[in-house]
Amino acid sequence: MASPDWYYDELRQLGVDFADAAAVAAYDRNQGREPAEDRALIADLGIGPSDLVIDIGCGTGQFACEAAKVAREVIALDVSPAMLDFARRRAADAGLGNLRCRHSGFLSYAHEGPPADLVISKFALHHLPDFWKAVALARIRDWLRPGGSFFLRDVVFSFGPADCMRGVEDWIARVAQPAGQGFTREDFATHVREEHSSFRWILEGLIERAGLRILAVECADEAYADFLCVRP
Repeated sequence: MASPDWYYDELRQLGVDFADAAAVAAYDRNQGREPAEDRALIADLGIGPSDLVIDIGCGTGQFACEAAKVAREVIALDVSPAMLDFARRRAADAGLGNLRCRHSGFLSYAHEGPPADLVISKFALHHLPDFWKAVALARIRDWLRPGGSFFLRDVVFSFGPADCMRGVEDWIARVAQPAGQGFTREDFATHVREEHSSFRWILEGLIERAGLRILAVECADEAYADFLCVRP
């Protein structure tokens, strides 16, 4: 069914344009994660051989591929065709036949078949304004089986609105890297200016109103948060 004319177009690019294969390759280099980090998260989340996992905003597929090594099936979603091409090549190189890539996201994916055991999203929900975050979270709840888990990791601001100048500048100064060595100051400035990261108190309310129960929140600092949630 076609979406109404007021529905949010999540397939358009925000911030950095990842339609270009070179930009996607640079993104993968800048991520710089060791597989051990994803494997540790997979173990913490208890992903096992009977599980169906949906990875929203899979990017270049590093987590999705690691999860597919232990899960029954992984459905990897992204709004960037170039990102999905990279993820498909990574899965093919690893011989993973149980990873399915879909060109869609929070608002456009239509889940079919048995409900998911786990939905995970890392650094993707901030692409949506808060109104559409609420819609997305309610949809995620519907994809999960009762007792299924939702794990969210994102840029989430724990400082208050009145402290935003200090909070954002401290964050950028702490994480920005020189060009060619990682994400730059301009990358993070573009994120704040053009994307939609929320304050923690707003995001907690959106999660709870969507019908998900927050089991744990971990904040590495004032700019990042992990949420572990369950569908009651």
